[in-house]
Amino acid sequence: MSRKIVVRVFAVSMMAVMAMAVAPAAAPDLYEAEDADRTSDAQIVSHSGASGGSYVQMRVGNLSFSVTAPAAGFYTVWARFSQTCDDSKTQNLVVNGTQVGQITFPATGPHEGNVCGPVAFEHFKAAGKVNLSAGANTVAITNSWGWVDIDYIEIGPYVPEPFNVPLSLVTPNASLNARKMYQFLRENFQKKVISGVMTDRAAQDDGKYTPHTHVSQPEMAHIYSASTKYPALMGLDFMHGTGLKSDDMWFQGYNNGTISLAEEFYKAGGIPIYCWHWKDPLKQTEQDAFYSKETNFSLSKAFKDPATCTMFDESSAEYQGIIEDIDKVSGYLKRLADKDIPVLWRPLHEAAGGWFWWGSGIVDAQNNVRPAAWGPAACSALWRLMFERMTNHHGLNNLIWVWTTEESGRELEWYPGDAYVDIIGRDYYPSPYQGARATGSLMSSFENIKSIFGAKKIIALSENGSIPYPDSLVADGAGWSWFMSWNGEFVKQTNTAADWNHIMNHSYVITLEDMPGWDNYQYTTSAKPSTAKPKAASAVSVKARRGVLELNIRGMDARTVELFNLRGARIAVLNKSILNSGTHRLPIKNKAKQMCVLRVTSVDKRVVTMPIKIE
Repeated sequence: MSRKIVVRVFAVSMMAVMAMAVAPAAAPDLYEAEDADRTSDAQIVSHSGASGGSYVQMRVGNLSFSVTAPAAGFYTVWARFSQTCDDSKTQNLVVNGTQVGQITFPATGPHEGNVCGPVAFEHFKAAGKVNLSAGANTVAITNSWGWVDIDYIEIGPYVPEPFNVPLSLVTPNASLNARKMYQFLRENFQKKVISGVMTDRAAQDDGKYTPHTHVSQPEMAHIYSASTKYPALMGLDFMHGTGLKSDDMWFQGYNNGTISLAEEFYKAGGIPIYCWHWKDPLKQTEQDAFYSKETNFSLSKAFKDPATCTMFDESSAEYQGIIEDIDKVSGYLKRLADKDIPVLWRPLHEAAGGWFWWGSGIVDAQNNVRPAAWGPAACSALWRLMFERMTNHHGLNNLIWVWTTEESGRELEWYPGDAYVDIIGRDYYPSPYQGARATGSLMSSFENIKSIFGAKKIIALSENGSIPYPDSLVADGAGWSWFMSWNGEFVKQTNTAADWNHIMNHSYVITLEDMPGWDNYQYTTSAKPSTAKPKAASAVSVKARRGVLELNIRGMDARTVELFNLRGARIAVLNKSILNSGTHRLPIKNKAKQMCVLRVTSVDKRVVTMPIKIE
């Protein structure tokens, strides 16, 4: 049965997406997995579809490739792999003994629960940027989630793309102080990294719920004792602002403490950032939970059609519970807005991981959380609902919106769109042990996120365990806007006192003592934009027709028209002869429902790309 082809407009750079979909112009060097050093858990398996006739089942083992670089510098890692055991599997990427990021291998074929399906190889960009020495190097893929089959890797040239970050916020009529804070972030992006920490207790244990100041707050005080410097960014949480017990005295004391602490810290020159561990909007369980495993709340039931999640059902209990909670949190944020205090606002974080209810709706028989088919559509719709409700209904103009992404190959499906997001964040903890120290720059993750989102947004390490060392950030060009160590043991154990002393006193790191003071900092509308050249206007348009792609080409003759999935695999070549300017009807039947990238290459080698969605 043919499927309806629907063209959706996605406000992201498809030029960047296609960087993942097209192999480098220069031929990369290929390294077979069966020739790599491997631990005993990894096994060589013969297969007629594998390069060289065999591949390696990693299972819970490690692979280390000996590679040769002609010169010191940055390179890109490509991989041919099969992963039919889960929706995605993440492994660690280790270059010359240093963990530089992770590689998330998406599913390449069907699977059932924890039962792996048949081998199905695909080729994709595994790491956008790695730093190699001239001559011999090691590139290792080590166990995190395990169970990925590797055929080979390729080492090819790295092609940089400049950032072109917008001057203005997505919030209409954003407050002057919000614009000043965003300008400060933008001015320092890729020049320095802002130091940050997530707090635990916001109020003191004195029986009166007296709010902490940034001087007395335990995580902040610990860092100061180790380094004589305070972080410039402080994380807070509306975790206790909604839920079954949110009106109890302790919970109100905590919540009021965060608001008071945000105000005090901002007046001291700092940057407050809020996340929201959003408890079950229906308040159905005594646990007052936000984890998918602990609540039966189903976001899909807030929609008229749970299968598509395109329109909310305003009469549903789920929708009404969502609105009630958004309104309540908006009231807290309004208390800050009324005092002209801007905040970085980071709700619905880590949605694609599936462990929070806003990103998952299925818990299988083994109690494993699995994102439902509607997960990305429902979550991105919820973000847009929150944005519209807070911005238009409540008139909040003090928010800088931070979206938290993963690197699973489905990022653009989850993404609410450029018109609703100011900053892209990535939460990073080493796996499988989150408390491990990994002081590398994570440049591979930085570069992947940059490519996925078109180099058009500030990118931050929005949450982390161990902190990358500043010298590594500088050497690798991993320009994270800020880092934010999580609270508790991550502050006091994972990152040692010696770490804090080294990091906070480094010239690349901005601490509270380095901040200009918000009353002194001047906002200017003449801030210079990026020097990146604007993208060329599209010479192609597409219309939806049942089972047919209607392609209108203007001012060019097309040599090839191709479809790629978002992991970089080509799924169709739609023409076999040159197409002249005009309208062409190209059959596209029996393609799986998915987001794709249409790539049109002209006879003079111009390339035009645009996203489409097959439904």
